[in-house]
Amino acid sequence: MPCCHVYLYPFVDKFLAEVLGTIRSSIYQNYIVPKCTKFIRYPCFLSMQGLTNLETLRLGSLLVPDIRCIWMGLVLSKLTTLNVVECKRLTHVFTRSMIFSLVPLKVLKILSCEELEQIIAKDDDENDQILLGDHLQSLCFPNLCEIEIRECNKLKSLFPVAMASGLPNLQILRVKKASQLLGVFGQDDQASLVNVEKEMMLPNLKELSLEQLSSIVCFSFGWCDYFLFPRLEKLKVYQCPKLTTKFATTPDGSMSAQSKVLLI
Repeated sequence: MPCCHVYLYPFVDKFLAEVLGTIRSSIYQNYIVPKCTKFIRYPCFLSMQGLTNLETLRLGSLLVPDIRCIWMGLVLSKLTTLNVVECKRLTHVFTRSMIFSLVPLKVLKILSCEELEQIIAKDDDENDQILLGDHLQSLCFPNLCEIEIRECNKLKSLFPVAMASGLPNLQILRVKKASQLLGVFGQDDQASLVNVEKEMMLPNLKELSLEQLSSIVCFSFGWCDYFLFPRLEKLKVYQCPKLTTKFATTPDGSMSAQSKVLLI
């Protein structure tokens, strides 16, 4: 049975994995991932657990509904950039337990993932337990600077609204062509409203772009109806016909987003 093995070098800084029906050669520094004629049960990703210094990872055209088979056994404690592109069957990118090891993550781009329903899904062992707002706040990306989401047409929201406080360094947020998106932040189905603030702040956001979102109703739906962006420099809202959120400048020069309270 054809199989693909990755040569493991713990000091490798960057790795590019392009899966276009087959594994193609990917060069990082002076090391090569060998070609593989067939991609069977993703053996090369299961062999990546030795790449402890991995900083950049690109996943392209993976025909898997569940990315956990890729993350299994990996410790990506130095990952700073993750690009997920054209993974047509993918329904979610992370589970809640995974993101605790992704503290260094700075750039997250998810493009053309047609079946994506959630960026962060619950773990199998969570069942239907109720999550408090402060628990969701602990699910954070404290170093994340840039998020770009494009052409993910089953996505209803990016993150639960309680997670907004866990994005203190977010500077760029771009969302485009997500036809079922209702809001950038949403209410987690299993979250209690306890400890969820009615006002949230993205203190370092400099660019906010919402484009061609035919279903978006508000920036945030759920309990929180007011966001403040004290450092926003660029705001673009284009072809969002149902958007009711009002963006306005506050007396101190900050930008605010006022939404109606919608529990969807």
